[in-house]
Amino acid sequence: MNSEPRLRFGFPGWRSRSLFLCFVGIFLLSLCQAFAHRPYERAAGTFQRADGISIAIVRHYVDGILMGDPVSIRFRLPDGAEIARTPHRADAIVRPVASGVEIYQFELWIPLARRVDLFDGYTLKNITATRRWHSLVVHFTEHWGRYLGFAGAGVFLLLLSWGLWALSRRRWIRPLQWIGSAFAYLVVFLFFYDLLFLEPVSPLVFIGGGVILAALYLYLQRKK
Repeated sequence: MNSEPRLRFGFPGWRSRSLFLCFVGIFLLSLCQAFAHRPYERAAGTFQRADGISIAIVRHYVDGILMGDPVSIRFRLPDGAEIARTPHRADAIVRPVASGVEIYQFELWIPLARRVDLFDGYTLKNITATRRWHSLVVHFTEHWGRYLGFAGAGVFLLLLSWGLWALSRRRWIRPLQWIGSAFAYLVVFLFFYDLLFLEPVSPLVFIGGGVILAALYLYLQRKK
């Protein structure tokens, strides 16, 4: 019995896929200069010192080119004089505490802080040894919405791919196949590019979660 071929999620051959990916890479590289920008700042709050002086907390960003903009946390007096600053990191989370302000500094992909500083109104004190593991809680508390959004988008792309595989391949649909495949590849590329380089979330968390779900599924299958 002959069965109709199915529509695949992608271009018909590996040469077409490679050509498309090369085109996307060249296109992004050509836009590097267009997207380049000067350093910029965002207010991150204030800290009232014991002597009554209000310290401004500022997030200072520099251009990350094709990656997320590295950020440095800076503390300034009302006249603009800078008291202290942290190095530029992929991500920095500011948390007020009773003794001052804690700054959790993260590298790309790692949800465990590389360094944690305490600002007491005058200087930065390294408290990494006592707060490193707590930084896991801080990271997920700050970015849970992003993790939820990426998980939802990943499920949507997976369902979309299953839908494309389920479509019958007809002659009249071939032009739509190319357009749909190009759009699908572009969306998937942007999704993973954003996940890997632009957002302060860890792909390792999604990989670990996928491994756990796969192991649970296999375990339940054996129990049946």
